[in-house]
Amino acid sequence: MVENVGFNMTPMIDIVFQLIVFLMLATDFANVEIERVYLPKADAAVADDHPDEKRFMVNIIHEVPGEAECPQLKYTNGVLVQPCQIDEHWVIKIRGKVLTIPELEQRLIVEGDTDRETKGNSKTPSNRPVMIRADGSAPFKRITQVLEAAGKALVWKIEIGAEKPPED
Repeated sequence: MVENVGFNMTPMIDIVFQLIVFLMLATDFANVEIERVYLPKADAAVADDHPDEKRFMVNIIHEVPGEAECPQLKYTNGVLVQPCQIDEHWVIKIRGKVLTIPELEQRLIVEGDTDRETKGNSKTPSNRPVMIRADGSAPFKRITQVLEAAGKALVWKIEIGAEKPPED
């Protein structure tokens, strides 16, 4: 009598699908610092090929409360057509969390403490770099608030996110 020996692929397929789901979730969490932002265009923008591993990311984005449509902000193919002037629609986010200005100041002090010139002394400057990624149509008032908070936290290494305009 000949016995038919087969290989059950079901457990192997289950493992592959679980790995795919895990990798998709891990990739999503890896980009939690970067919000979707239409960066401003700058001719002098330089590619960020080797970002500092210690760099701290602050995002200024347009977010309408309640997931509603903004009556003012309009983009067409990534090009600003009409900016939003509603102050409450512009929020400061760090790692996906919306922060008020006092919360941002405290967070920058804590983050700055990890790389102070004199360890444990919040009155000395911090060498921790901060990247401000602001939407190109964000009101300058929000950028100024982040810069002032960094100044109060004695964080002086500031980078501003921008992209090169497309070649004509």
